[in-house]
Amino acid sequence: MKRRKSIASTLLIAELLCISACGGAQSAARPSAAADPPHVAASVAPGVPTHVQNWLYACAGADQACHEAQNVGISAAWTAAHVDWNEVYYRSDEDSTAAQLAAAGARHIVVYIDPNIAWYCPLPTGYTLSSPDFPENGVNCGTPVAQNLHAQAGSYAHAYEHQQDGDRLVDHADGLYSNQAGEPFYIGDPDVQAAFHAVTLQNRYATDVFEDDGGGVYNCIVGDDGVCDSTYGPARYAPPVCNYSGGYWCYKYGETAVEWDGQANPQQAYANDAIALANASALPVIGNDGLGTDPFDLEWLAARNVHGAMLEGAWSEHSDTAQWAAKADAMLVYHGLHKFVVEYSSDESRLYFQIASHWIVYDPVYSIEALAEINPATRTAGAQDTTFPEESIVPTEPLVATPASNDVMTFQLAPGVFAREYAACYEDGSPIGYCAAVVNTTGSTADLTGLAQTYAHVLVQNTAVTWAAGGTPAWTTSVPTSIAPNQGIILAQ
Repeated sequence: MKRRKSIASTLLIAELLCISACGGAQSAARPSAAADPPHVAASVAPGVPTHVQNWLYACAGADQACHEAQNVGISAAWTAAHVDWNEVYYRSDEDSTAAQLAAAGARHIVVYIDPNIAWYCPLPTGYTLSSPDFPENGVNCGTPVAQNLHAQAGSYAHAYEHQQDGDRLVDHADGLYSNQAGEPFYIGDPDVQAAFHAVTLQNRYATDVFEDDGGGVYNCIVGDDGVCDSTYGPARYAPPVCNYSGGYWCYKYGETAVEWDGQANPQQAYANDAIALANASALPVIGNDGLGTDPFDLEWLAARNVHGAMLEGAWSEHSDTAQWAAKADAMLVYHGLHKFVVEYSSDESRLYFQIASHWIVYDPVYSIEALAEINPATRTAGAQDTTFPEESIVPTEPLVATPASNDVMTFQLAPGVFAREYAACYEDGSPIGYCAAVVNTTGSTADLTGLAQTYAHVLVQNTAVTWAAGGTPAWTTSVPTSIAPNQGIILAQ
């Protein structure tokens, strides 16, 4: 294990990080001794969680291959106590992590399954990446649904999507690795739904399923020429060519399967199939659907088995207030419908933008923070440690309630600058007084004005010790007077 940084070195790094990340004028004073946290009481408040609700790739069993290979070796006891949603391997007979987490009392053990596409399919002999179609070879694919589908004898060509020209649809975008391809499933096929159901039962410790590419709309308008003309948001564009040169989303948004193109309302046909697929799961589903809010997305969201959705790259925008606000509004809509939203982020350089944005739309029941980036701290608790002590800060009692209109503009201080203030906040269950989150979604520095409360502390990144290794949040009294472009800050009393 690497040598721990001295306190003086840590404080200097913290102050430099704040100058870089917070932006604007800084106080000339150095942080108080040991950068004392803003505690106003030493007791632990009863009934207050010791961390915000969160999601983690778990890999307590260092002897196994884990999803994403993150947090390898971090103990199941620590993870069960500090993480609400633990993503693990889908098969119990290969998943020592799930068994350890279950024994330690983990709240949620989530298995990753993608029932929408067969990934990692080796190209058959004589075929190239430019071939318009492949013979059925799903038995060789590395995904559980494909493997289960082909566990029986017979042809399962009907389980794959077909284009209007009769060719099987092939993914030639990010599904290709070392001469491999991906082939989308026709999710309305009963055999695909049965295979999904069977796979959700393979990990006997699992409590939930993360269904990748789970929801969303088959967003297609059939033009006069009989070809599917796609829309995405307000933009209208020609569909990609799907025989072999189109992109990954071709099967969802382009000239796609006759299974849906032949319907009078292909959007509804796709929504019906997506709902049936989710309901085929033996466990509650969190779907990776991009948080659409059109009627078909919301119909999928209302399915009995769909408990929520994940948004990958939740807060990845740079200088784009409109996109940030659209995502925030969608999260507020989902929370209002009593559905979980997993805010998945993987850019450590934008840690405070992610955390502050999370606090703006924060719901103590339905918000889930998923920090999937590697913590750069010197001292870690395992390989690829993605635990951040900043998650132990919990805001409560917002000064302004979630708007009934689900309009995040309620929290706008200035054009593109949003803030939400809380009357009572906690660090690892101990009161720290009031606190606030501020996020600047623009490309320009903004003055930090208009807050209802006066703040004496600002959160800075602990670059010495990760959360699982015993790290705690780091604070400085160098409170900024402005906020830099595309940045977020957390303030406390």
